[in-house]
Amino acid sequence: MPGKNSCYCICLFSLILFLISGDLMFAEPNDMNVSVEKRIEELLQRMTLQEKITLLGGDETGFNSQGVPRHGIPPIRMTDGPVGVRNEEATAFPVSVNMAASWNKELIYRYGIALAEETKAKGKNCILGPCVGIHRFPLNGRNFESFGEDPYLSARMAVHFIRGVQSQNVIATVKHYACNDQEWMRNDYDVIVDDRTLREIHLPAFEYAVKEAGVLAVMSSYNLINGHHASENIQLLTEILKNDWGFKGIVMSDWVSVYSDVAAATNGLDVEMPQPKWFGDKLLAAVQDGQVSQETINDKVRRHLRVRFAAGIFENPTPQADESIIRSEVHRNLALEMAAESMILLKNDRFLPLQENKIKTIALIGPSAKVARTGGGGSSKVKPWHTVSPYEGLTRLLGDSIKVEFSEGVHIGTFQSVRIPLETIKTPDAKSNGFWGEYFNNQKLQGQPVFTRVDDNIDFDYKTGGPDPRLGIDHFSIRWTAKFTAPETRKYDFSLSSDDGSVLYINDQLMIDNWQDHGERAMTCQISMEAGKTYDMKIEFYENSGDAVIRLGWKDPADDAPEASIEQAVEAARKAGAVIVCVGNIDENESEGSDVSDFKMFGGQDELVQAIAKANPNTVVVVYGGVPILMKHWLGSVKAVIAAMYPGQEGGTALADILFGRVNPSGKLPFSYIQDRSESPVFKEYKDPGLKVHYSEGVFVGYRYYDKNNIDPLFPFGYGLSYTTFEYSNLKIVPTAGLDYQVSLDVKNTGLTAGQEVVQLYVSPKTCSFQRPLKELKGFVKVDLASGQTKTVTIRLDRRVFQFYHPDKKQWITESGDFEILLGSSSRDIKLNGLIKM
Repeated sequence: MPGKNSCYCICLFSLILFLISGDLMFAEPNDMNVSVEKRIEELLQRMTLQEKITLLGGDETGFNSQGVPRHGIPPIRMTDGPVGVRNEEATAFPVSVNMAASWNKELIYRYGIALAEETKAKGKNCILGPCVGIHRFPLNGRNFESFGEDPYLSARMAVHFIRGVQSQNVIATVKHYACNDQEWMRNDYDVIVDDRTLREIHLPAFEYAVKEAGVLAVMSSYNLINGHHASENIQLLTEILKNDWGFKGIVMSDWVSVYSDVAAATNGLDVEMPQPKWFGDKLLAAVQDGQVSQETINDKVRRHLRVRFAAGIFENPTPQADESIIRSEVHRNLALEMAAESMILLKNDRFLPLQENKIKTIALIGPSAKVARTGGGGSSKVKPWHTVSPYEGLTRLLGDSIKVEFSEGVHIGTFQSVRIPLETIKTPDAKSNGFWGEYFNNQKLQGQPVFTRVDDNIDFDYKTGGPDPRLGIDHFSIRWTAKFTAPETRKYDFSLSSDDGSVLYINDQLMIDNWQDHGERAMTCQISMEAGKTYDMKIEFYENSGDAVIRLGWKDPADDAPEASIEQAVEAARKAGAVIVCVGNIDENESEGSDVSDFKMFGGQDELVQAIAKANPNTVVVVYGGVPILMKHWLGSVKAVIAAMYPGQEGGTALADILFGRVNPSGKLPFSYIQDRSESPVFKEYKDPGLKVHYSEGVFVGYRYYDKNNIDPLFPFGYGLSYTTFEYSNLKIVPTAGLDYQVSLDVKNTGLTAGQEVVQLYVSPKTCSFQRPLKELKGFVKVDLASGQTKTVTIRLDRRVFQFYHPDKKQWITESGDFEILLGSSSRDIKLNGLIKM
């Protein structure tokens, strides 16, 4: 037998071997014979503090959460956004407000699956959506990205979206948490909101995303809530999200929206995007100094690892790119189906559907008639691989049977710009052709430039990189100056496009002001110039984070296309059997980074519609945009109105199918269609210099406010017409268990055309110790009916339907009393009612 010394040496050798190669003693991350939580704990023990901190920030791509290669921990590969993959070309599906307008949960689940498939086809495993902000502010520039003004509808859409995405092992990210409902000063305004309003209106979609859909990631918003930025708000991130709801996934910041190391870390943020300004060396030092506990860091690491395991990222760290999935007929047909189900028939004086055998000529008029308005602007904007404009949709459907005459009427948006010829541009010292560029390593053009150079043109797409390693990839600015000599006397049109901010000065006069954070957005200006005269030009640009783009151009002098003319459009309208006018908002005025300026359409479009309607009463107006459009000047003079909103790449086909009855419209409004700022309380404090936004209306948001104050919107929440009619009957309300109930009714298609009806259930509490809305949406079903067909519809109500959040007791409670159950086709069209006594 070996002696004691020999045994001691063997044990010591074994201990040393364990210390220097301890990884051999642990299960591998993808060992399926070991539980996920055990694998998480084993990985946690292997990691150094530096490696743990590394996991909590983004990497150099600007869209990955970092991994730790030494332990086989892959990065999370992210991509925008909620309405399609913003990564080169992809399928541009209808935007979120269109999805909500479909009121079709199963359809949105299928969309989630398709979105996940395209995410993986781009080599990504995390999609930054859905967006579930409530439409409190009617003209929010990002309303089109979310599901409307009602928390119940938003929650149902979000749950099915997330379930579809995560069924394919792709991480869904519900955003922006929370109360992010305007773009003006979005990084700085402070929402003052009470707990009841939070819980009942602004948080339910997030709550159900966590509790019911099991969402794996939550993105914090830019704004402050009750004095604290969302990314370091302990009430939102820790007390509600993690403690109350039991969220086990990761909380990520919106891009460049972290303002501290200690507060953000201790209050619940788990990953800083896009790069670790605070969650790097600063957080490491804070842990070493004892300001942030090791257990706080370990909790974040557990969450990161848990999400990777749940999404199968250890087994498949980089999904195989496959462009054929993106260009598949399956996804194209899904985009078409979604577009067709989401368009809303707002008015129809028995004019639609159009009859091919009764019309010889259609005048197709408007600035959106030959352009596919697929979506709004900003980080959700998808570059479609294919588009169908209204003109293309109609001409393909009709062939030679009906002549389609096009007239733009008015021109909105930017023109196709080209580079300004180099020979017309000289540096300020006139020694060389080109723009004198000064490059700064800050966003405010402060101090001395890091370097200078002459650029032949300003046409740069740095993507998530930067112009030079000396500047880095974010937080830089550039100033270009030059002297431009006009080749001839005429009006010159200049275009400036940027992501983020940019301005253009000519002879010290501000011509284009695009100076704020936003996705790529172009603006134009026009100025008269004289031949041979020299003009000073100055272009300034800053990049905050993410993509960086700056382009200066002018309208091609060879472009001899005729100017848009209302007179020409009127002449075309007079000769036509029917007129279709396509107008509204576009991605340049409805976008991330800025709010829509007015209900009235910009660029003379309102005047165009009025002139066309006067010339030919057989006019159909198609409006685009995710916010209400002013219609009072012309609504009474046209035969029909369709809200197309932003129907994605197949919108032109869907519109043509609806106009000619191939598809019966079934969309319903997910927001109230108001017409004036006086109808909403939120405009009173909008753009308040004190940057305080008081949610003084409390739980009375959207139709709840209009019901309470006897305001009649132009079109109410839930409204939408059909080419057929429906009859409701035989209401039954049966208790099932506890405070749960089953509501059933018969719905009959009493018209001659097959169609879909959205049956909406509202609950109206008759008594309560706190003031409650007159009615609230608590259920809906979309039912497909042939002509003459009857179906029984069933809606289940759980106890939460009858509860409200008690601000003093800090919990959801049910009070005894009567609850009226209202069934109808909109919030203002109630067809059946019953009573539940609690």
